[in-house]
Amino acid sequence: MRALFSVVFFGIPLFLLASPSSRTANVVDRRAIADEKQGDNWLSYGLTYSENRYSPLTSINDHNIKNLGLAWYLDLPNQQTLEATPLAVNGTLYFSGTYGRVFAVDARTGHKLWEFDPDLAHYNPRKLRLSWGGTRGVAYWEGKVYVGTNDGRLLALNAKYGTVVWSVQTADTAKTNAQVITGAPRVFSGKVIVGHSNGEVRTRGYVTAYNADTGRRLWRFYTVPSAPPRKGLQVAMEDMAAKTWSGDPRNWAGGTVWDSIVYDPEFNRVYLGTGNGNPIDPEARSPGHGDNLFLCSIVALDADTGQYAWHYQVTPRDSWDYDATQQMILADLVLNGRIRKVLMQASKNGFFYVIDRATGKLFSAEKYAKTTWADRIDSDTGRPVEMPNARYEKNSKNSIRIWPSAAGAHNWQPMSFDPALGLVYIPTLKRGMGSESLKDPDDGTGALLAWDPVRQRKRWEVHYDTFWNGGALSTAGNLVFQGTGRGRFIAYRATSGEKLWSFDVGLGVIAAPMTYAVDDMQYVSILVGYGGASGLGMDYDYGWRFGEQPRRLLTFALGERNSLPRGMPPRFTVNAVDDPTLSLDMRQASKGTDIYNNVEVFCVRCHGVNVESRGSIAPDLRESRLALNWQAFRAVLRDGTLTSAGMPKFDDLSDDDMRAIYMYIRVRAREAAASARK
Repeated sequence: MRALFSVVFFGIPLFLLASPSSRTANVVDRRAIADEKQGDNWLSYGLTYSENRYSPLTSINDHNIKNLGLAWYLDLPNQQTLEATPLAVNGTLYFSGTYGRVFAVDARTGHKLWEFDPDLAHYNPRKLRLSWGGTRGVAYWEGKVYVGTNDGRLLALNAKYGTVVWSVQTADTAKTNAQVITGAPRVFSGKVIVGHSNGEVRTRGYVTAYNADTGRRLWRFYTVPSAPPRKGLQVAMEDMAAKTWSGDPRNWAGGTVWDSIVYDPEFNRVYLGTGNGNPIDPEARSPGHGDNLFLCSIVALDADTGQYAWHYQVTPRDSWDYDATQQMILADLVLNGRIRKVLMQASKNGFFYVIDRATGKLFSAEKYAKTTWADRIDSDTGRPVEMPNARYEKNSKNSIRIWPSAAGAHNWQPMSFDPALGLVYIPTLKRGMGSESLKDPDDGTGALLAWDPVRQRKRWEVHYDTFWNGGALSTAGNLVFQGTGRGRFIAYRATSGEKLWSFDVGLGVIAAPMTYAVDDMQYVSILVGYGGASGLGMDYDYGWRFGEQPRRLLTFALGERNSLPRGMPPRFTVNAVDDPTLSLDMRQASKGTDIYNNVEVFCVRCHGVNVESRGSIAPDLRESRLALNWQAFRAVLRDGTLTSAGMPKFDDLSDDDMRAIYMYIRVRAREAAASARK
């Protein structure tokens, strides 16, 4: 039996706990979601309201994990980026795929029960360009499944049939073409709450709560002030926030709540993790001064009204893209001899925060990864003590290197907290930004870090040669599970980090696993679909290429030995296609370079920098025969002939612009073909 150390289970009032006999076969309510001891179902994105991703199931444990094998798999044709954690509700798995498609699957057999297509190609095909297609999960409440789509809709589906119960457009009218939903909705007390993405195109962040039965809007909270402030409950809050900004209010943007939202039934509050501002440079968005609330902050709201309660800003006046959108976990920790109700976050900025949930006061914050932009967090003020020249005051970015990079020391991939061992398991990223001549040997690698949040120190760490890996799951069986970018699904001993089991899933993993039980049999499931930010550079490239490896849901159980059909192995070569009779217009190609790499056109986001698709979410256009034919290429962009497959429509581009992009692709393809012949 494992020692409890200095941590106790997340406290829930007795009237919220649900004994097994009080649960019914067809009703899942807040008592069940709040019950940290229930493990048969996985009812919320992070398992329970505390979002600790720790399962009390013990049938699979560190003594018998060697007998874990593949029970079943489900191929998911036409899917690409898979980031979601499936829910398990009374024998059925529910999960979101690419672009908000939703699946219901028999948890025992893997038989697909239904599939819902949100039909983005019909509703708003331009919005397909605004994300990598990933959606991180669904929510469940009393017979309905909720999903946010990449065109900004929030949908309630009938859990049995997959039909639409209601649908609302969550985007502000003026920004309908910019706001998309990639995070999982959260459901509590008959309400469903969701935020949105894309602060990078100067949208103003907010969250909205809706009636879970009808879709009626209940309240909305903006994370960036307006000018002048809006009327109602937010006036005092917006006045306070506005004082931390300066300059043109049209540049007051960002703070989007694109991932972490946590409901706290003890305080009846919702905690939001907010994103960075845009422009990234604080001098451009708020000249001279200002912390710019509520960018890069954790904000607490009243769950019934959306009224502001408190905030803690992890990175004031951010200039490094250090969002505070990383997962937040609620727990009871013993600090200085007293049980404290805390919120924990391994922030993108490299510090691990332990915060008082009642007041927002900082208990502690320490570096959990290499961090050079700040020396420490001042324990009295809660503010970072920045290092000299951290904002490049005297030197250019080419002469100094800041850690962590804009990708963060921890990104959206979820961590897990074992309350019995008192350890948090963090998927960490190791990379700096700035001078290329000052690289560290760890640059471009990753790790799974076991962190003690009470003592604020490392317990153990497993290093990977991969930078972009999956989220974590811990269980009472003394296990921690994680998938890697190389395509390994691994189980470690939770106490020591010893590797106990591994399975080759045939493709990189970025999602987090989950576990559930049906008919007294414990299962572990994970979605396999490498993608997301994987097209952004060499650090993300592990040889997975578009269309060459199948996307799947894999489920494991003890004693099973099913085999997994293989896809193609990793590939690092380029099979460029070229028409040597085509005359290249270099001036036109130069114009196409600028358009292709423009952040508001978004070609670069999916097809890669310099038309080098290092991920697997979109084809390498140097290899595309369609991109070799001007008429076919133009039809895809102008007419949207591939919108149903996830290719955005670009009918707002002129023929000259399309021709310029085409010419740029042809130049890059010819260069690649020539290089291959050498």
